[in-house]
Amino acid sequence: MTSHLLALLLSLIAVILPPRYGCMDIIRGHIVRTHSWPFMAAIQTKNLTVCGGALVAKQWVLTAAHCKVSKSEVRVVLGAHRASIAEKEQQIFKVMQYFPHPQFGRSSKENDIMLLKLNGAAKLDKYVQPLLLPDSCEDITPGTMCKVAGWGVTSSGKPSKYIWETTLKIVNRKSCESKYGNYTKITINMLCAIGKERFFKRDACEGDSGGPLICAGRYSGILSFGKGCGRRDMPGVYTRLTGKYIDWIKKEISLHRDP
Repeated sequence: MTSHLLALLLSLIAVILPPRYGCMDIIRGHIVRTHSWPFMAAIQTKNLTVCGGALVAKQWVLTAAHCKVSKSEVRVVLGAHRASIAEKEQQIFKVMQYFPHPQFGRSSKENDIMLLKLNGAAKLDKYVQPLLLPDSCEDITPGTMCKVAGWGVTSSGKPSKYIWETTLKIVNRKSCESKYGNYTKITINMLCAIGKERFFKRDACEGDSGGPLICAGRYSGILSFGKGCGRRDMPGVYTRLTGKYIDWIKKEISLHRDP
């Protein structure tokens, strides 16, 4: 393929891909090995996965605050490979209570973190396991390789039947903020990550918000927002699991634990 044809193809892709604000999906990823992400939670309405999350305790899922939905038919599916199809390994719960961070800013995207209390305790087995919160809250160094997964929209433009994952690289905040301009400020409480490919960008978008970002084997962030899906040189933004967030999570779980 000549360089002229490649440039034309890339320009067509940029036009076809929809803009993205506030939601995340897996672009240029692959289907994960069955049940290799046993902590993943699918947050659904009408059998459609609208956000992801991670089980952090038997009755608690951690996700993004902008994923709060008030519909009574919301359910959380654990132990799923195909989240919208019944599987014997799945455990399905309703949301008993939402605990968004009290300083969440919908416009600023700051403090985009939320706990969901389930209406029952998960039975832990090889299909359902909690994701440990980090014991160290040091910042993640640019260049660190990370993974993200979910059931959201893929490169085909349709939601995935299976859970997909992709590999991303952390980029520095100054570079990230220059990409977003006046859209939002990139703070110390956020992480930015981008795919490795030069021409075909790996990314996350609609349906995967709230899912965990795993960096160097550690739970490091929560999918928060982006600008477009799979756009070249445009990082996705994640809520960083800082010390203050870890303290808040532990406090909320302790205060609202069932007797």
